[in-house]
Amino acid sequence: MTKAVTTSRDPVCGRAIEVAQSSRFIAYRGALYHFCSAHCLERFNDIPALYTGAQRIADIRPIPKRRKLRLASGNAADILRAVRRVGEMIGVTSVITEKSLLLVEYDLRKTILAQIEAVAAAEGLQFKEGLHGLRRRLWKLTEANELQNAALPGPSACCNRPPVRLR
Repeated sequence: MTKAVTTSRDPVCGRAIEVAQSSRFIAYRGALYHFCSAHCLERFNDIPALYTGAQRIADIRPIPKRRKLRLASGNAADILRAVRRVGEMIGVTSVITEKSLLLVEYDLRKTILAQIEAVAAAEGLQFKEGLHGLRRRLWKLTEANELQNAALPGPSACCNRPPVRLR
């Protein structure tokens, strides 16, 4: 007799999920994955290969990012509320405000800049455009490339990973 599965591990953040109470799940390549939040489900949908690859849990390393986001508008109450909300996001390790900046540190495996910007915008913040807007779009593009590379680990060289020298 097989024992029924009662818990599952969220493939994005690693939290244990009670299967009976899980309302967020997805079938992918014949396997059922459960998620603790809509945030984790969204991350999984963006790039499922990153979370379903044949890596041991112990081998998965964070991909730390530090971004300095320049604010175009937002009053003090909006900024404080946004700092609190962004700080509560899965994968965000630090968020502070300094003058007209948000300084955010996060794990790219668990959240991306676009999700951070969306939470801050929902709290009434707007980010500067122009050169800073271009820089943010470039960061998003490089994050997407980095996640694709992390989803397909190997010794081959690419734009974000130098070649490995074989002895």
